[in-house]
Parts: sequence; structure tokens; C-alpha cells
Amino acid sequence: MISRLAGIFLAAFLLFAAGCGATNRDHRDHREIRDILNIRAAALNSRDLPRYLSVISEQFNDKGKNLARLKESLEKSFSDFEQITYEADRPSITVDGASAETVSHYRMKIQVRGKQMSLNGIERLRLKKEPGGWKIIAGI
Repeated sequence: MISRLAGIFLAAFLLFAAGCGATNRDHRDHREIRDILNIRAAALNSRDLPRYLSVISEQFNDKGKNLARLKESLEKSFSDFEQITYEADRPSITVDGASAETVSHYRMKIQVRGKQMSLNGIERLRLKKEPGGWKIIAGI
């Protein structure tokens, strides 16, 4: 009887511990992804191309644009835009193993030749967990 109760308590404890591990991992993934998004936002606002590219996967591919084409596009934009102000709401983050998606509303103001333009919309980014951490693979 006592050994049976001990077995039940042990099984319950193991289930609880396994659930806590998954929850901690989920929280860590969400925090790391938010950090990636914050780095990207700061890099946009400061037009810091190396910092921006540090959160982009070598395997980036979105709408026919690979990493080299993204870099080329960003170089042109960062040189053309006199100022960038980018803000995003707190994103919803969905993690599925080594893949994740974020969805957030954003506001961006850019200044070109003294004129300011505003862009507002919804942004969906896909990320992949790589050996060095989470990286953006699509959605830009």
C-alpha cells in the first residue's frame, strides 16, 4: 500500500517536473525571441546594418529575397533614409519546436529628402532556432 502511494506521488511529481521544464523552456524561447525583435528594432532606428543582420539567418528566404538581396536592399534603404523611427506593439509569439512566428502591429516613420512618411501595418516574422540562437528566416 505504501509503495503504491509512493509510486503515485513519484509519477505525479515527474509529470509536474516535466511540465515545469517545458514551461521554463517556453518562457526562455519567448524571452529570446523578444530580445531578437528588440535588437532588430534598435538596429532599424539607428540604421545599423551589421547589428540588423546579426539577427537574420543565413538561410533567410522571403518572397524570393535571400540574405544577399535583403542586405543589398537594406544598404540602399539605410543610405536613402535620413531617419527611421520604428515601433512595434508587444508581439504574439507562437513557438513550435525549433520554429516560431511573431505577429505584431508596427508604426514606422521614415524621412527621405526632408519629407516624412508614415507606415502602419501588421508584421509577421518567422524564426528558426539555430545553434547560435533564434534567427529571423522570413517575413521582412
